[in-house]
Amino acid sequence: MKRTLACVLLVSILMTGVSPTMAAPTQTITVLNDSIESHFPDDLTFHLSVSSDAGDIVAATLHLQVGWENASRMVLVEPFSPGTEVDLVAIWDTVGETVPPFIEIEYHWEVTDSAGGTLTTDTVYTEYKDFTHDWQRLEDEQVIVFWHDQPDSFGEGLFLAAQEAYEHVARITGATTEDPIRVVIYNFQTDFCAFYAPNSCELWIGGQTFEGITVQWGTNLDWLLYDVVPHELAHVFYNEVFRHTWISVPTWFNEGIAVYNERTDHVEDMNRVLRAAERDELESLPVMTRGAGVAEGDAGTWYSIVYSIVAFIADEYGEETLGELILTMAENVQFEDALIETTGMDMVQLEIGWREWLGYPVDSVPTPIVLAPLEITPFGLPTAQRGEPAATSEPRPEPTETTAADEPTEEPTETPDMTAPGAPCFGLIGLAIPIGGLMSWGLSRRRKQWSVPLN
Repeated sequence: MKRTLACVLLVSILMTGVSPTMAAPTQTITVLNDSIESHFPDDLTFHLSVSSDAGDIVAATLHLQVGWENASRMVLVEPFSPGTEVDLVAIWDTVGETVPPFIEIEYHWEVTDSAGGTLTTDTVYTEYKDFTHDWQRLEDEQVIVFWHDQPDSFGEGLFLAAQEAYEHVARITGATTEDPIRVVIYNFQTDFCAFYAPNSCELWIGGQTFEGITVQWGTNLDWLLYDVVPHELAHVFYNEVFRHTWISVPTWFNEGIAVYNERTDHVEDMNRVLRAAERDELESLPVMTRGAGVAEGDAGTWYSIVYSIVAFIADEYGEETLGELILTMAENVQFEDALIETTGMDMVQLEIGWREWLGYPVDSVPTPIVLAPLEITPFGLPTAQRGEPAATSEPRPEPTETTAADEPTEEPTETPDMTAPGAPCFGLIGLAIPIGGLMSWGLSRRRKQWSVPLN
């Protein structure tokens, strides 16, 4: 009888080509608890309690992704005794790294038992929270702003500035980010430097832009609203636009589009450029590309000039053409080729047109020097740890009147006097998203669900 049934089954398989349906393997490992503790700026500690009904839990790893980075890192689990139910601990030690507060974190665990069963937990989205201050936040789908120990009006002003700065870049490019850009403002540099790796926060540093987040310090609200926040948010936005490009974005264009995003009227910038033109001190674009002016300490004039070149393109050809130029480069088209494609000008014609726009026309300019693509900003800036951007210098804010109630009690650390807004910054580096034309598109970032509270 058994033999007959086996034959019938075999004939059925041969005739239908379908094997008998087997029951799906039962998951042998169960998550009992998943939580994290932020000990900013020292570490982020991850806890996972799991059990297995098939054997002892014998191995586990934690996989971590920081900010908008593409690469993930593996965090080793603290030693534990195998058992059918275990509490796992993994500690991401941030003391030796420069990890900003409130940067978004995504992670998952991989767990194995002695029976060969494995479990990959669902991805969890959270943030590296700073509990050293009484932080407040305002957010929408585009931006999240963090500030501490300042009146509500301070944060509301920052939030409005960030919203307008985001919308300006989005309008120019037709692009959006699916995750909000984060803006964190400390009051004083002593607090700001806490998240830096040891001995890496120099006195002149006023902020740093990472993927998806910018962190600054200062209490001059006007300066933050009109200069700093719009400038640095533009860098975060454009860094995402150029994430995967392998072309070299000219330094002057990188900084020019960030200054162009500031909310000031740029009257002083243009006056500075016109004074330089009147004295016949305008450098050629190839020299500007190499950072001349900044290297000699005249950062203010350099930033004003690069702003004026971008303003010329926007004024003569329209902001939509400026956006097309940016998106064309994001398709890995070299700058001059993208310039010709979108405006019809080459680099020589750009410089001649710009000088004529200023009111100081010339018949010719030096032939641009073709330089090898650079992976870093070509003038002297300190370089952060591998995989992290260099820091941003902050000009000293002008004093403003404040009430006694609003005045923080701690004295700020003095910084060198810099004249350029947000200068010098670490700009767009080999970054690319394949896109076509001036179309509305979302960058490949998923909306996060904050599913694990920080203790």
